[in-house]
Amino acid sequence: MTNECPQDEFSSSKELLQRLQERSDDFEYVEMLVTDDMILRGPSNETRLAKNCCGFIRTCTGESLLIHREELQAILNDGVLQRMKIPIRLIPRQPQ
Repeated sequence: MTNECPQDEFSSSKELLQRLQERSDDFEYVEMLVTDDMILRGPSNETRLAKNCCGFIRTCTGESLLIHREELQAILNDGVLQRMKIPIRLIPRQPQ
């Protein structure tokens, strides 16, 4: 017997979006798992620990702005990224 959670699988993003629209009254909130600390590698491969950070905002000039979990939650809930047509990328957790 397995302890795996049942997962709905969708053949396309369109199918997932349709399901969300059909059941929008059923959803209370979405949870995403994030880490509170990020290990960063610099240009010369040195490592640093960024405490209480879970993401970056990357600029067109190559700059990276670290953001905390609360800040990420606020900008996602506000919808500002969608209004500005800024894509969101989810990156896999790197083994330590």
